[in-house]
Amino acid sequence: MRVAVCLPLWAALAAGAEISRLETGTALADARCALARRASVIEAAAAQVYVHFVLRGLAPGEGVRVEWLNPGGEVAESAEYADLPAGRTVCVLNALQVGGFAPGTQPGRWRVRVLSGGRLLGEREFEIRGRPARVAVRVAEADEAGLVLDTWGAEADVTVNIARYRERGGWEYVAVMLPSRREGGRMWAQPGRLEPGEYLVILRNPDGSESLPARFVIRSRQGYRKPFPEGETWRMTQGPYGSFSHYGRAAHAWDFAPVEGKYVAAMRGGTVVARDLGLGQTLDRRLFGNYITIRHEDGTYSHYAHLKSGTFRVRTGQRVEAGQVLAEAGNSGYSFGRHVHVHVTRDPSISAPSVPFAFDAAEPARAVELSAAGGGPAEPLRWEGEAGFSQWWSRLLKVPKGTRRLAVRLGWEDRGSEFDLYLVSPRGEWFRAEGRELAVPRPEPGLWRVSVQNVKGGSAFWLEPEITPERP
Repeated sequence: MRVAVCLPLWAALAAGAEISRLETGTALADARCALARRASVIEAAAAQVYVHFVLRGLAPGEGVRVEWLNPGGEVAESAEYADLPAGRTVCVLNALQVGGFAPGTQPGRWRVRVLSGGRLLGEREFEIRGRPARVAVRVAEADEAGLVLDTWGAEADVTVNIARYRERGGWEYVAVMLPSRREGGRMWAQPGRLEPGEYLVILRNPDGSESLPARFVIRSRQGYRKPFPEGETWRMTQGPYGSFSHYGRAAHAWDFAPVEGKYVAAMRGGTVVARDLGLGQTLDRRLFGNYITIRHEDGTYSHYAHLKSGTFRVRTGQRVEAGQVLAEAGNSGYSFGRHVHVHVTRDPSISAPSVPFAFDAAEPARAVELSAAGGGPAEPLRWEGEAGFSQWWSRLLKVPKGTRRLAVRLGWEDRGSEFDLYLVSPRGEWFRAEGRELAVPRPEPGLWRVSVQNVKGGSAFWLEPEITPERP
């Protein structure tokens, strides 16, 4: 007689992770977390190759590792998945950048494999197909003024061909030109003003021989601040071209996870579109979860994804300034661990192609600290500032423990002017002055943001912050 044995959940989980058959391809069906185009032969100019598999039976604390091995058997790229939920079914998509990156110059038989605790869960072979090139190019410099290229095997009448990655996939040529100048193997090219984006340069000799593509990006001239309040500690967990999820339309995105802090802040000022969809993790669909979009004055948009539902501090149509708290970082959508995903687009949809951008290199503003010696009021402090119409001015103020009252007075000389005064607490709570003075009893200790917006007239104003300690 056969006896059925029912194992408890912990025993089933102890068996360890299993995965479905690995599949490779060159296009995604994002909403379904699946491949839209399967392929085992990848052209050297392809933007990237994807691997897809479904993970089941994870034990508590168990993670997996995806490795891409070149034709020589060396690990060319790898990714660790350490924050996976035990017992859940997880769809995994991972990418290897090909065209314009090192894999595009290494044709031959490649392998992708998945391991857990040193145990091989599965692997698959694929081919990167390309022919040896008699001409080669490397982008030494790229900006709006033009390109500086290091070349090998380029003949006298070589042409410089510039291609751009299209939203629907693939590359389209946007400029063809002769070098404007040559010195030995270095040449200069001037394709005209290129919009911020991702490009390839290909050299073509008169006999038809071509170089493998070399990739370059043109970044937005506008700087952005990091997407968290000043004074907090976060770590960057994934940059542009990250194999976890920063490929295709999201190639120029950044991920940040809080170390000390939890609030997400605006990278630039603009107008809000808030999308609190009430979502938790969607491990079977590649969604952005709950997110906020900010439209900037130059017509670009910044997006903040994977936010925690129910924590939004802003609403659709609201005007915000750079550094203003938006919501708490979460783990919603296709997300592994609490973090915020940010990227910039030229179109309002969060799913539009991302464009390269850079964070401001300037040091963050230092907080001014008011201290009251001997239990009396703090020494008087006066700030002078300027802000054009509709613009914001901000400064940080450190409020110590034991403060009974925080007050800020705002004034200006021009009778035709008008300014609004705001205070933002360390937790992101906003206070707005009804007149020219704003007082907060028993303020939260920490970094407060003092903000002024010009709503009418001239640009000059002054502020006098003051703290009152508890009575001894």
